[in-house]
This record gives sequence, C-alpha cells and structure tokens, in this order.
Amino acid sequence: MQKKILAIIAVVIIVIAAVAVYQLTPKAPSAEARNIKIGLVAPLSTSIGQDMSKAAQMAAQEINDAGGIWVAEWNTYAKIEIVNADTIDDSPANAKPPVIRAVETDNVDMLIGGYGSAGTLANQQVAIDNKVPYIITGASNQLVTRRGPQGNYGGFGPNGPNSISDAEGMSYMFHYCTTTYHYSKTVVDFFAEEMKPLVAAERNFRLAIIYRNDAFGTGVEEATKYWIQNQSLPIDLVADRAYDPATTNYQTDLTAVKASNPDAVFVVDNPDKTPLVISQGWNDVGLKSVYIAVENNQDPVFYTLLGETGTGHLLESKLDPFMNPSYLPAVGEYSQKFYTTYGVMPGMMGADTYDAFYIAKDAIERAGTIEKSAVKEALEDTNMDQMLIMTRTGKIQFSTGIDYHEIDPVTFIEQLYWDEADNRLKSRIVWPESAPGVGNLKQADFTLPPGYQAGQP
Repeated sequence: MQKKILAIIAVVIIVIAAVAVYQLTPKAPSAEARNIKIGLVAPLSTSIGQDMSKAAQMAAQEINDAGGIWVAEWNTYAKIEIVNADTIDDSPANAKPPVIRAVETDNVDMLIGGYGSAGTLANQQVAIDNKVPYIITGASNQLVTRRGPQGNYGGFGPNGPNSISDAEGMSYMFHYCTTTYHYSKTVVDFFAEEMKPLVAAERNFRLAIIYRNDAFGTGVEEATKYWIQNQSLPIDLVADRAYDPATTNYQTDLTAVKASNPDAVFVVDNPDKTPLVISQGWNDVGLKSVYIAVENNQDPVFYTLLGETGTGHLLESKLDPFMNPSYLPAVGEYSQKFYTTYGVMPGMMGADTYDAFYIAKDAIERAGTIEKSAVKEALEDTNMDQMLIMTRTGKIQFSTGIDYHEIDPVTFIEQLYWDEADNRLKSRIVWPESAPGVGNLKQADFTLPPGYQAGQP
C-alpha cells in the first residue's frame, strides 16, 4: 500500500513538474504575427500635414524602439508600420481616394488623422463602410462623430445632407480633437469676460467674423452664434462674412467688416491663409482691431507668415509649445524633442496625432488582438491619463452620449508677441487663469495691441 501511495505521489510530482516546465517554456509567436498597419490620413504637402507626419513618425519610432505593441493573440510584440494616405489639399475630391487605397488595397488595421472637416466627412465614409477604427485628430466639425443616430444626426435628422444611418459603422469613429462648439465657446467667453471690460464696459461687445465658406468655417460661424445666444452674452455680431476658400484677396470683405466698427475680428481659416487675412486687414485696409484665430493655426507656418504683424493678436489653442516651464511636463518634453529632431517647433495638429498613436497602442493591447471590432470596443473603453492634450478630467475618455465619441479638452487663449532676442513671433497664455488638475496656466495679462481702435456703435 505504501509503495502504491509513493508511486501516486511520484506521478503527481512528475505531472506538476511537466506542467510547470510547459508553462515556463516560452511560447512561440503566432505565425499570423506581422506589423500593425496604421494609415496616416493627412495633407502631406502642407505644413499641417508635415507636422502630423513628423509627430506620427516620432510616436511610432518611440513605440517601436520600446519593443512595439503587445498583441496577446499573437504572443508577441508587433511593430507599427505607417501607411501614408496623402489627402493632398484635403478637398473632398482628393481626400477620399487615398483612404480607399489605404483601406481596400493596403489593408490597414486602423486610421489616424483627418484634417479638414469637408475632406474628413468625405473620407470617413470609407472607414464607416469597411468598419475600420478611425481616430480623427482634426476636422473640428462635430458631425464627424455626431452624423449618425448615436449623435442624433448632428441635429439634422436622418435625412440631413451629411446624415448616416449606419450606427455600427459610426461606432468605429473616434474624435480626438476639439470641436467648433468647444473652441467657439472659448473665444466668445474670452471676449465677454476679459476684453469687453477693457473696451466696451458700458455697451455690448461688437464682434465681426470672417470665415472660409466650407464645413470648417460655417461650423465655427454657427457655433459662435449659438453660444452668444445660448449664454445670452453681451456680444453683438456686427459682421458675418463668408468667402471662397480659394481666394487670397480679402480686402472687399475686410472693408465691409471695418465699416461695421468691430471691437474684435474672428478669422476662421488655415495657417497659410489666416496670416493673409490679418495682414491685409491691419496693414492694407487699416482695420486696427484685435484679430483672433483658432487652434489649427498653432503651426510654424502661421508664425512665420504673420511675423511682426501678429504682435498683440490672439490665438485659441489647446497646446502651447512655447511655455517654459510647461504647464504639463509631457508638453515641454515633446516640444523639445520635436524641435531637436526636426528643427522646427511643433504644431497642435501633430500633438493630437502623436497622442492618437499611443491611444491606439493602449486599445490594441487591451483588446489583445488587432481584430477591428475588438479594437473599436477597446477604444470606447479608453481611460488613459491625459498626454499632450489637456482634458477636464485629466483622462482620455470618449463619450458615448450625444457628444458621441468625443473627448472633453481644455482650451485657452494665447496672445502673440515678437521675441526680439529670437527674432520670431511667439505666444503666451493670457486666459483663463488655470485648468482643472493642472493649476496655473496664465503667463501674462492680455493687453490691447499698439494702435488698437475700439469699435464705435
């Protein structure tokens, strides 16, 4: 009997040892393992597109140098392979074909990018139809994630011109960007709270808006009017001028704006055109007002083209690469590394894109697979600490409410100044004082530009 017990114990020990050896023996990577293909959707011939491309390369290099992305299903780390989907000028006609190639020919696992609203509304249709996760890092028109039933068709109903009834397809769209409703509110709140007491204490503030007539410009114009009315702000919209996006001479519109006697001029265009509007207004038309641009202009070409004319004017943004010490350590480190690597300061669009690659890494690792529906579900459950883009919760999270698959970013107002020592235009934050979870943001007090002329009722 004792021998039988010993024999049984011996067998058990052998089995346990065998299991232990099996468990400790490294498993071979799956034969299906390969690079993870991420399509970068960007207008690569433009300054914005180059900023996005540089940021994407930097993020992918960092992730790859650290081993890559762990894919449990493959039992190995996989490297990121960037597949460029060059949208050229980001017009709808040019923005869609490269995404078709990336999805249907290159078989990308997901998409990151998208700049212009009109172009992204066109090319995202490919991702919607093919159920490809798309982290949209531009296209501030909120329709890119609200145009489906989850976002109430953007308020236009199921038969609206941009409405999409494919709820499942829309669930693959994620918006890691500020919407026109986010930053238009920041702009009008600044004017009402900060600038009005300086120039219009006894009357309503007089605001003019001049904008490119496309999905981006009209989205900002509509949001600006919405927030003025919704919040009953003491602001009168005294001029509302739309122009053809292809134009480069704005003097007729600016002359009309000047005749409206504004206290400030809200300019809505891209970094290659906004400086022209401001320069023609200030220098040629003699409209000595405060001009404000939105965050897509946080780009090196904007600062270079505007030059000293930019002194005293404003920029709404959610990234400040010039602040030293930075409001977030990650922003300071990113800005320094970007400048050291590429010889130029980073822009905001690249920062969104950089973060998106890490968001993709986090989602794939939690999903344990690159299977698109699983990655989509993991993206929806994202709960990362904020990176370069500040959020009101300090977390990167995608809403599932009416603001479908959007984040909740912190935006601020910067005033431009000419740095004599560096011989270049820079920016510093003037409003608000602080941000949730970050503390102090403000670097300087807002001051009226030299030669400024307030509007006259």
